[in-house]
Amino acid sequence: MVSKRYLSEDHDKLLHDVYLKSEYRKKIMEVKGKLIKNISDIGDKKIIAVGDKVTASLINMGKPPNIAVIDLREKREDNCSTVRLLNGYVILTSKNPPGTITSSSWDTIHLAIRMAQVGFKVAIIVEGEEDLLGFPSVILAPNGWLMVYGQPNLGMISVDVDSSVKEEAISLLLEAFLPI
Repeated sequence: MVSKRYLSEDHDKLLHDVYLKSEYRKKIMEVKGKLIKNISDIGDKKIIAVGDKVTASLINMGKPPNIAVIDLREKREDNCSTVRLLNGYVILTSKNPPGTITSSSWDTIHLAIRMAQVGFKVAIIVEGEEDLLGFPSVILAPNGWLMVYGQPNLGMISVDVDSSVKEEAISLLLEAFLPI
């Protein structure tokens, strides 16, 4: 089975760092969820926000995410202003080079989810790039959670986590990435 090469059978562990195959860049950028038109559309679900602008927007709209995955950059430009909004958050750090998902980032997201399940708000500050960390966010999050990410020139996209979304993410991960 292909998944045994770099993903544990229960999908809780990434066994090797992986990189995105260049021919999948466009496919990865396709919208995978629903455009958030009104913040009330989110409801009371637990939220994992992937991206600085999304995190700042959710906090400023009164819907602070339970988990924020940020790299202190917006559109490839340094922007540390999101950090000022993280009062009350436990801060974790992780290294994740552009175009990759590291096993340590996967583990950090897993830890953040466990912490959020018992009431902590957690921010993961990524050294490198957080763009692809929506994969572990969706795969590891409990069903019923929401992953929110930013789609350039469109807005915030919400992904309702359920078993079919997890399976799609796992399938795309196994298809589009190779172990380092």
